[in-house]
Amino acid sequence: MSIVEALTIIRTGWGIDWGSVPDWFGGLGTVGTLLFGVLSLRRELRARRREDQAAQARQARLVSTTTRTEGKGVLRVRVANDSDGPVFDLVATPVVHSGDPAPGGRRVPEATVTGPVDRLDGGTAAELFIAVDRSIDLTGYASATVQLCFTDQQGNRWRREGTGQPEPDLGDETSPARRSWLRRRRSGSR
Repeated sequence: MSIVEALTIIRTGWGIDWGSVPDWFGGLGTVGTLLFGVLSLRRELRARRREDQAAQARQARLVSTTTRTEGKGVLRVRVANDSDGPVFDLVATPVVHSGDPAPGGRRVPEATVTGPVDRLDGGTAAELFIAVDRSIDLTGYASATVQLCFTDQQGNRWRREGTGQPEPDLGDETSPARRSWLRRRRSGSR
């Protein structure tokens, strides 16, 4: 028995109308078009999200710091705001490095910070003096940088360590809404 004979038996025996070849091609074309549309929309949304994040970080990239150790326990930090708008609520946390500056240095407890920490206008620079805890001798380290946290004029909170790129500052613990659905599910099932 050939395939053609088997198909005629199935077609006549079960009463199923399989349609014609153009109907099948039309159906496959419709499904392909829908799939292409969904994938294109997804790609476009990702590109827009990247553009939005880059636009948000534009001002944050123009805020930078340089540090210099003065004596055993004072860190002089120059904060430059080369953007057009002000930044607010500056928090500088000293980080010391035993070798070359790299992420993950040792955080140093500070005693006092003096300087303009509430507002730094655009196109200006300011000096912050950070007196660190007396138990820390800054001259014993190869270098010192600061982790600078600030709020830009749109109200976004940023964190920047040394000369690294600014990152959104979500605080110490991210909220459950910011975690992925998989992490929420895993933590909820425990």
